[in-house]
Amino acid sequence: MKTVWLLLCLMSVNLLGDEHRFLISGFTKHEQSHNRDGYEFNEVNLGAGYEYTTFEDYNRFYFGTNFTVLKDSFRNLQYTLSASSNIRFELSQNSAISIGVAAFAMYKKDAYKIGMTQDNAEYDFLYGAAPLASLYYDRLTVNFAYVPSVSYEQIDTVGFLIVYFGWKIN
Repeated sequence: MKTVWLLLCLMSVNLLGDEHRFLISGFTKHEQSHNRDGYEFNEVNLGAGYEYTTFEDYNRFYFGTNFTVLKDSFRNLQYTLSASSNIRFELSQNSAISIGVAAFAMYKKDAYKIGMTQDNAEYDFLYGAAPLASLYYDRLTVNFAYVPSVSYEQIDTVGFLIVYFGWKIN
């Protein structure tokens, strides 16, 4: 996975977009405090990542992508790659807000199938989509993503709001 992260960083330096950020994951608020097996969710899932956006001007759609590695809800490593479409609105000379939606793929221990527990979960790919909102102040960004609960056939997940921080490096 280190190779994938390095390739994403190197490739994005050559792209025409104008924003690159280092990310630090912060905290998560789950819709419930424990999963169906009684495991308490990790609410402070520290990790790091990288974000690239094609942002050029306010009130216009732009594309973003990021890669993060963090401790998931059960304190296991989780690798996430996401792609998003966003629109940003200027609030003042140094501040802005954006909204958007992201599609994501995670490589993590999959304990979400009914009958699977955290003790016998194995790493697998999980996919989804989430609405996004970000607050910008100078070089700092506070990002919010909400992943809703899903209960469908053999899958049962608990929704959560994740908050992470970005620092613009260019």
